[in-house]
Amino acid sequence: MSALIMDNADEILREVMPGCVRSLSITVDNLGENAAILRMPSSAAACREGGIFSGQAIASLADSAMCFALWCDGRGRRPVATVDLHVTYMRGLASESLIAHAEVVRSGRTLSFAKVQIIGADSGQLAATAIGTFAWPA
Repeated sequence: MSALIMDNADEILREVMPGCVRSLSITVDNLGENAAILRMPSSAAACREGGIFSGQAIASLADSAMCFALWCDGRGRRPVATVDLHVTYMRGLASESLIAHAEVVRSGRTLSFAKVQIIGADSGQLAATAIGTFAWPA
């Protein structure tokens, strides 16, 4: 188990995340203790009709950001499985990147919990919030 640092964040996105997430061109902006900031640009893969970010893309950004935050809990990157993901969509945003600010609420031995706020990079408007429960498979 290796420490999660910015130097290997892009490699993790490339090698660990599924193709549907990789197609969204998500990048890691910052990693901190129990926290992560990820960015998703506006693109054809992430947006629906009218150029508005799709709910599916926003859910993928939220889930990915929370996974990275969990990997920053001091135990490094290890397999994690999403048990529950609840996303609340606040407003549709278009033509700007979305920034996900994720943090760990509690990280236990078998289950961990995280939350995320997703905002427009230019407007600062809240696009969505999410909470998730994650399992650490044996």
